[in-house]
Amino acid sequence: MANPAGLDSATVEGFLDRHPELVEKWLKRRTAFLSKGAPAGSPDFGDGGAVKQPSRHHNGLSPRSSSSSTVSPGPEPTAGGLLQHRGSQKELRKSFARSKAIHVNLTYDEHLHARAQEPLSSARRRALLRKASSLPPSTAHLLSALLESRVNLPQYPPTALDYKRYLKQHNERQFFLELVKDISNDLDLSALSYKILIFVCLMVDAERGSLFLVEGGGGKKSLVSKVFDVHGGAPVLPCYSTENSNEMQLLWGKGTVGYVAEHGETVNMPDVYQDHRFNDKIDKLTGYKTKSLLCMPIRNSEGETIGVAQMINKSPGGIPFTDDDEKVMEMYLPFCGIAISNAQLFAASRKEYDRSRALLEVVNDLFEEQTDLEKIVKKIMHRAQNLLKCERCLVLLLDDIESPEVKFTKSFELMSPKCIADTENSFRDNLEKPSASYSDWLVNNSIAELVASTGLPVNNSDAYQDPRFDAEAFVIFCGLGINNTIMYDQVKKSWAKQSVALDVLSYHATCSKAELDKFKTANIPLVSELGIDNVHFDDFSLDTDTMIAAALRMFMELGIVQKFRIDYETLCRWLLTVRKNYRMVLYHNWRHAFNVCQLMFAMLTTAEFQKILTEIEILALIVGCLCHDLDHRGTNNAFQAKIGSALAQLYGTSATLEHHHFNHAVMILQSEGHNIFANLSSKDYSDLMQLLKKSILATDLTLYFEKRTEFFELVNKGDYNWNVKYQREVFRSMLMTACDLGAATKPWEISRQVAELVTSEFFEQGDRERSELKLTPSAIFDRNRKDELPRLQLEWIDSICMPLYQALVKVNGKLKPMLDSVVANRKKWEELHQKRLLSQTTSNLAMSPESIK
Repeated sequence: MANPAGLDSATVEGFLDRHPELVEKWLKRRTAFLSKGAPAGSPDFGDGGAVKQPSRHHNGLSPRSSSSSTVSPGPEPTAGGLLQHRGSQKELRKSFARSKAIHVNLTYDEHLHARAQEPLSSARRRALLRKASSLPPSTAHLLSALLESRVNLPQYPPTALDYKRYLKQHNERQFFLELVKDISNDLDLSALSYKILIFVCLMVDAERGSLFLVEGGGGKKSLVSKVFDVHGGAPVLPCYSTENSNEMQLLWGKGTVGYVAEHGETVNMPDVYQDHRFNDKIDKLTGYKTKSLLCMPIRNSEGETIGVAQMINKSPGGIPFTDDDEKVMEMYLPFCGIAISNAQLFAASRKEYDRSRALLEVVNDLFEEQTDLEKIVKKIMHRAQNLLKCERCLVLLLDDIESPEVKFTKSFELMSPKCIADTENSFRDNLEKPSASYSDWLVNNSIAELVASTGLPVNNSDAYQDPRFDAEAFVIFCGLGINNTIMYDQVKKSWAKQSVALDVLSYHATCSKAELDKFKTANIPLVSELGIDNVHFDDFSLDTDTMIAAALRMFMELGIVQKFRIDYETLCRWLLTVRKNYRMVLYHNWRHAFNVCQLMFAMLTTAEFQKILTEIEILALIVGCLCHDLDHRGTNNAFQAKIGSALAQLYGTSATLEHHHFNHAVMILQSEGHNIFANLSSKDYSDLMQLLKKSILATDLTLYFEKRTEFFELVNKGDYNWNVKYQREVFRSMLMTACDLGAATKPWEISRQVAELVTSEFFEQGDRERSELKLTPSAIFDRNRKDELPRLQLEWIDSICMPLYQALVKVNGKLKPMLDSVVANRKKWEELHQKRLLSQTTSNLAMSPESIK
């Protein structure tokens, strides 16, 4: 090793093959030397402790830019050659750095995973040495290549765990969030299990840990460990091999882990050998001494135990785990349960996808080849073997399917590479074998005969325990078919969420730049010019663009823009996008949203409710009015439940549409350039979002009926106090309902026109109920009973509208014009109803026998 100039790749490789122990010695010396902080120009320690003098650098160039090499120094280059070589070295260094860069947040890299399983061959080492020869000529680069050729290097940087230890000491909240975030999106069950163990060990200072997952169901449950006996100092992101996993299985209800899984209780053992539930078998096998133990169940969202986390020997020295450790794990394990459930669901979906794809490939094979029986059977067996993961597949063909006697005439066999030494011959040998060569086996094949005679499948978990099984030939009789699978509730919900999102995205878009520019520079009319401060405002007087201008004027008039520092361009963009996100349905459209907002503005200013409500409450009410029916489909909550729509599956049957309207409003606010609340403080923003949600949900009439009795009692007794938080919440809910039903308070012509629009939309829903669901719609949705509108309107006013506006007038007498309009409109509907009754009476008299005579 004294003459490095004589080294080449083959020599180094041969030397390493003969003396692998020298690499370890060299590493130890080098590590110890560097840890002491070597001064500039210090010699490098080579193999066997020899000293390499530093290279001589020309023209004062640093070692990183020098053209000399510590391995094979060559002749001094010319000036031009030096510059060219320096440039090429710079590019090589960049490429080398990029090749070594691994993102810290990666949870699994299939290329690295595959490489970890690849045997280290001489060919690979030669390739790495050739790579080293093209790198910048420094000892570190050569050493890096040599180590990579001989040693399994860590696949992920260890700094992630160090960073979490730092957070644990300095910022516990951020530390906990980091641990939750790291497991939230990991869908690889083995990697996720490893992560959970490392993080829990870190949280409670455990030396080791194990994670067991529940498998099976009913009376056949067991506990399986994907990762077992992981120590707390392991890398955060593992590089594991499925071929060499340490998976183990425990019986249900046996031992400490089985007890925790069965009873769902936490077990904290200060001294495990004093507890009868502890099984010391593992300690005897491994030689590791267990002292203290903390074992807790992991539950899913339904409260079912899906796993058990076991922490062993709290540091230092196996001291007992504390109550704080239990509390920390109790907080963290629910997140682990969610992550594990997602990973299991993903694995099940993936498995089902692979199964369905394999079955479709079988069908495709059958349609591709219909002339050659042997080819068809071979394809089916090959697909079946891949699908069922079996080692051997045998297909027997019956001589006569009508005959009561089972007799096989042809047989086809396929064996996996595990069953035969030469894998290349496994597929070449799949030729038809004459039945004579299997005559002895066929006579004794009781299982195959049973399947052929009954037409029923046989699935033996332990074939040797079945008396019908012939031990000389293990046979799997494959019957393939395409079956529909039952979807899990979680998959249904995921599908519903995706379906709703795709539906929304396909229909809606943000406003265009041209629309935005138009309003940014436009002069906004005054309140008096628009007439929006009048409770008897004409709902049909403004066009769509003027409604945007009027909405801007309301924001400015209420002082919201100035108070909350809302960017004017953002406000314009948000209003235009909100308008665009209303569908073109007959009634629950943008015009309805604007009219609700206008009435809220008129009530706030007329009745001086600004003195009762805070500015942030007023902002929530105005925004809630504009967004309260976003993406309305022209049907009600009951219809969504009847058809089992994606919305009903996603939000449930309680306030289905209202929850969707709120989530849609949040989606718009979160879109780039649309957050009109961007300048609010964190607390104000949180409070505002809660108020906004309550405002939109208040438009559900079911919630109105729940709260109105209490509101009416407060008003009638006169003992309301708007400084009480809950009473203010009820009051805001009543204001939202009053504005949503405000068409009843408008002049007769406007009120009647709105009623006809609402009825037309209801009739369309009734038509769908009749055609799609084969149901007879109720009167208000039945087009065939449209002449009953006056009676239905009277019921609507008497049961819902009149009591509400009477109560609001008691709160503030300035709202009496609204109540007067409701009374006047009721009188008009009563006249129409009486006119209809008189017409019916006249018609009945005309059709009576007496009149015919």
